[in-house]
Amino acid sequence: MPGDIQLIPLPTCLDMFLLHQEASHHTRRTIEFYRYNLSRFLAFLEDQGVQHPQAITPHHIRQFLVTLERRGLKDTTVHSFARPIKTFLNFLVSEGILEASPMHKVSMPRLEQRIHPPFSEDDIRKLLAACGQDWYGLRDKAIILCLLDTGLRAAEFVNLNVGDIDGDGTITVHGKGGKDRYVHVGALARKALVRYLATRGHLLPHAPMWIGRTGKRLTVSGLFQAMRRRGRQAGVWPVGPHRFRRTFAIWALRNGMDVHHLRAILGHADLQMAQRYLALAKDDLIEAHRLASPVDNMR
Repeated sequence: MPGDIQLIPLPTCLDMFLLHQEASHHTRRTIEFYRYNLSRFLAFLEDQGVQHPQAITPHHIRQFLVTLERRGLKDTTVHSFARPIKTFLNFLVSEGILEASPMHKVSMPRLEQRIHPPFSEDDIRKLLAACGQDWYGLRDKAIILCLLDTGLRAAEFVNLNVGDIDGDGTITVHGKGGKDRYVHVGALARKALVRYLATRGHLLPHAPMWIGRTGKRLTVSGLFQAMRRRGRQAGVWPVGPHRFRRTFAIWALRNGMDVHHLRAILGHADLQMAQRYLALAKDDLIEAHRLASPVDNMR
């Protein structure tokens, strides 16, 4: 009954939404992202006396986002709250709980177009030099080269199993939303990977590719910690999985890869992000020429 639908309280709506995300096979990390950000939004609505989704207005959403901005949060953080709100309200429309989303009348927070520089070749050489010949050194050298050569997301990278890579370097990636795709790792990175895996003896196909100090699968947090440690030793900062992903994209475009192939390798649903990397690559090359122009630097 329509009257019954209108009485569904917001916490119940949130439970329905999170169950839908789980049924859609979204990752635990994604679901927790939705849970945390939307719980903050619902707590704000409760303070405003809003108990049911029909009472949410565009003003409530704008007020919530402006409150975040006034607290000095970064534009990317504010944007990360707006996205789940939009998805949540669209879900309520699809379920027939709302006739239309109040988010339609709210502009998404603007994001500054920052140019986050990729690693330089010198940065990579320093990171590799910081890896010794002990077990951790062999592992971290393989991690650095494989991250750089594949452009994988952190979660995709740590979830790799030994059997996900075949003899010619083709890796089966179990990506976001349960979608598999294929990437390739070149000869030098594969050589480092083989040296690291050789230290672990005989491994079954389902064994984790990357392990930590305890011998268990390396976590995303563990991956970040390992890379930050190598960055400190090498004097390179910041060092994290996404900077390797960005560097892969920009170096690949510099070397002639087209945006369609890049989109497929990175696992993006559309060309928007690949085109953004293309713009970054162009800006990066322009800046490099500005600094090194033979004519402009004549004395």
